[in-house]
Order: sequence, then C-alpha cells, then structure tokens
Amino acid sequence: MRLVIISGHSGSGKTSALNILEDVGFTCIDNLPASLLQNLITQLNSNTNHEELNIAVGIDARNLVGDLSKIPEILKIIEADGVSVSVLFLYARRSDLLRRYSETRRRHPLSSETIGLKEAIDLEKELLSPISDIADRSIDTSRLTLHQLRDLVKNTIVPNNPEHMSILFESFGFKRGVPSDSDFVFDVRCLPNPYWKQQLKEPDRKRRRGH
Repeated sequence: MRLVIISGHSGSGKTSALNILEDVGFTCIDNLPASLLQNLITQLNSNTNHEELNIAVGIDARNLVGDLSKIPEILKIIEADGVSVSVLFLYARRSDLLRRYSETRRRHPLSSETIGLKEAIDLEKELLSPISDIADRSIDTSRLTLHQLRDLVKNTIVPNNPEHMSILFESFGFKRGVPSDSDFVFDVRCLPNPYWKQQLKEPDRKRRRGH
C-alpha cells in the first residue's frame, strides 16, 4: 500500500492536488482527523488487495487541537507496518494567500470574530509545522497556475518507481527571485539573449513561415 499525505496552507492548492491524484487512480480522503489515520490504514490493510492500494489523505489545520503534533509518530507506526509513506506540503507566500482570499472572498478556516485573516494565516503556519518539518517535498504554489501545479504534483508523486527519475526544468527571471523549491539553479545570464541576437531569432522565424 502507498499512502500520500497532502497538507499545507489553506488557499495553497491542497484540494486541487487531491483532485489531481484522484484523476490518476488514487483513493482520496480530505480533512481526515489525524487521530483516525492509523485506524484507516489498519482497516484498509485487512483488504486482501491492500498492496495495490494508493491512498491520498488531506490533513490540514482544521484538525482537532493537538492532533497535528502526533503526525510524525503516527506515520512512523504506519511505515513500520510496511506502508510506503510520503508527505507533500503545499505553501504560498503570505501576500499571495491574502490576495487569493481577497479575490475569492472565502473565509479562512481559522479566522473568527477575534482572529483576522493575517493572524489566521500566521497561526496556521505554526500549527502545521509538525507536518512541514517532515515533508518529503514542499512546493511553493505562489506563482503556479493550475496546469503547472497539476504537472508538478504528477511528476512528484507518479509514477511510484524507485528506478524512475523525474526532472522538472523551469525558466525564471532573477528580478522575480529564485524559485524556492529548486534543487539546482544554473545562472545562464552570461549567454547571449536571443531577444537581442538577430541570428538566433531568424531560424525560428523561418520555421514559423514554413521556409
């Protein structure tokens, strides 16, 4: 059996990530209380075909108080039973989360009459630290479109083959900052810019014209 935990900041794309995994054959459960996770896996293990199961569980700050701190120990117990466990954590910059909530006019799950949106975002970050600290992969969704998020989640989670390597190349501009989830960064500003080199632009232009 394979278990993937999807967690992260509210508004960072967790629901989209679960939908993506559901599309590729995972059985997905959203907002499962952390204390029920071990019981769920025990129940599924009783299935005769449990080795073929791919489970994705969304766990976020809506859990009961104190449950999230137990996640690392719970996952260790589950792994000891022979389950392959991985944790994917999605996050976004505070300014982007504020903008997204402003655009959608949705209520943050931790906000209340006494807790504003900014305070709720900061509180959520603190509550989720036990999960973010053990994440196998953290993805900054601040600048990602839905299609980019879909490709990144697929390349990260699927296929589950230890002999398979997925490499994602991303072009960026330094004036906007280095991608925070990059493993290697290559500075190619020393190379000629095709925009200013006519001989580099010309072949592509001819191909478009059918020459």
